[in-house]
Amino acid sequence: MFAVDDASASAQTEPTPARPTGAYIWPVQGTVIDPFRPPAHRYGPGNRGLEIATQPGASFWAAAPGVVSFAGQVGGRLHVTVSHPDGLRVSYSGVATIAVRRGERVHQGQPLGTAGDTLHVGVRRGETYLDPAPIFDGGAMIGERPRIGRVRLVAAPVPVYRLQLRWLHSGAGNAVL
Repeated sequence: MFAVDDASASAQTEPTPARPTGAYIWPVQGTVIDPFRPPAHRYGPGNRGLEIATQPGASFWAAAPGVVSFAGQVGGRLHVTVSHPDGLRVSYSGVATIAVRRGERVHQGQPLGTAGDTLHVGVRRGETYLDPAPIFDGGAMIGERPRIGRVRLVAAPVPVYRLQLRWLHSGAGNAVL
């Protein structure tokens, strides 16, 4: 687990957060490696947010002002959820460390913790998942907007291909090879 003990050292390597704009800002720098793919039904397969490749230990921050409604572990992974006055909830998963507590008020751009290799960012209104990209694109930038990753084929041992093909033909769902 990674933790930053010296806030001044972190401030030198992290971008300076933008001041509140009333819009949502991108909560981390990185590359979007899996975009929002809404499920066909409530428990169906899909991606209910954005998966962003990050530098391990990089700070992630509050996309807008709000109150931390959850900060802790679920299923062996750390998560932070911030509830915002407009009714949206932004959840951050794949977190390495947490720097906030439940009930804490946070301002836009405030560090919430550090990310691992990837950070999953989901947005919900009530129980409905929304695509985070258009919500964040209306806001200010901290550094650059996350890039959309390029698809590339990589070699894999024959047993992996067989497993993928078997899964594709099993009726379990769709896959991208």
